[in-house]
Amino acid sequence: MNARFTCFLIAAVLCMAAPVLADKCSLDNGPAATLLLPYFEVDLDHPGGLTTLFSVNNASATAILTNVVIWTDLGVPTLSFPVYLTGYDVQSFNLRDLFNGVLPHTATAGQDPSDTLSPRGQFSQDVNFASCTGLLPLPSALPPAFLASLRAAHTGKSSVVLGGCAGQDLGDNLARGYVTVDTVNQCTLRTPNFPSGYFGPGGVATDQNVLWGDFIYVDPANSYADGENLVRIEAFPGAFKPGDATFYGRYVNGSGIDDREPLATTWASRYAIAGTFSGGTDLIVWRESGRIVQPFACGTMPPGFPLHIGGESIFDEQEHSTSVQTFPCGPFSCPAGPPPDSFPAEAGRAHVGSPALPTPFNFGWFFINLSQPVSGAVPFLQSWVGTVMKAQGKFSAGFSATPLDSACDPQFFVP
Repeated sequence: MNARFTCFLIAAVLCMAAPVLADKCSLDNGPAATLLLPYFEVDLDHPGGLTTLFSVNNASATAILTNVVIWTDLGVPTLSFPVYLTGYDVQSFNLRDLFNGVLPHTATAGQDPSDTLSPRGQFSQDVNFASCTGLLPLPSALPPAFLASLRAAHTGKSSVVLGGCAGQDLGDNLARGYVTVDTVNQCTLRTPNFPSGYFGPGGVATDQNVLWGDFIYVDPANSYADGENLVRIEAFPGAFKPGDATFYGRYVNGSGIDDREPLATTWASRYAIAGTFSGGTDLIVWRESGRIVQPFACGTMPPGFPLHIGGESIFDEQEHSTSVQTFPCGPFSCPAGPPPDSFPAEAGRAHVGSPALPTPFNFGWFFINLSQPVSGAVPFLQSWVGTVMKAQGKFSAGFSATPLDSACDPQFFVP
């Protein structure tokens, strides 16, 4: 092998190893400092029923700490725990295990001297985080009383630990919610809604864009499984000023110190409810309420809920369309009746063609804006939309919808 070719190979390897550089607010799939599992479901009545799997992966050789936070579908955090990843490590989760009280077992070098819980790979770093002593490895099981409250919170029942309700009770005993995963510099039990100590100078959250992962819905009874990339939210230190939209903006009083790019507000998503996809199409949605949500009295909803949509147009495959418009709304242009509650919670699923998401067409696509109208103004609230199309009893396919803007530069145009 000649010297010139050897240099070429070295240069190629170095190029492949270089970090991916992204533009602020580009919403790409590069490694990120925060991951979002936009919506999960776990059937608590049937041990072999519907569940949600996800994985968290480290794209770097550097060992890292992450903070995993479980939120209800209305945006109340119920549980957080640290997860340690050696370089190039992966940690997989079955949320059924969590709702059975089983936590993942990882540990930094200081708590795992035999290197059995989080073994170091050939190309991996394995270090000690002293802050994890006493926290990692996590307990083998959640205390029964806490577990009962966790299950209650995610099924819309009264949670003793939270002192009230925290999610929707849809009567089916499905645990619902979403998950965030942040890179952090120490083991912590804090969550992003803490008033201080999570973001900014002296905070535990870091700006390491090294995380990637995926999630999968598994429904054995109906012979379905489909998945998608976890939503990647990249950090751009110093790029956001007070008043800018950021992913955790509502928890930092709009200061931008979380450094996380926001998601989009307007989306395009295909659907089919006939033909091969006889099982129809579900839209999976995570959306920001713009509020810090606290536990509330059971039998009610927290302030600001149910969430409404800004506007929606539905096209068939020949460009015929129909619209649901809820804003702008003047004294002579308001539609009759209340705006539709297709996605009333921060995280949820709606079946296309159901009363929650009606359509006159069997095949087509949605042009949907999820910035809800509030008191004659438009708060540009970020969101994420995914699509699941099913062939009854045969197979299913999942994919993310297409963002048509970014909350960094939001639009409110709906055809």
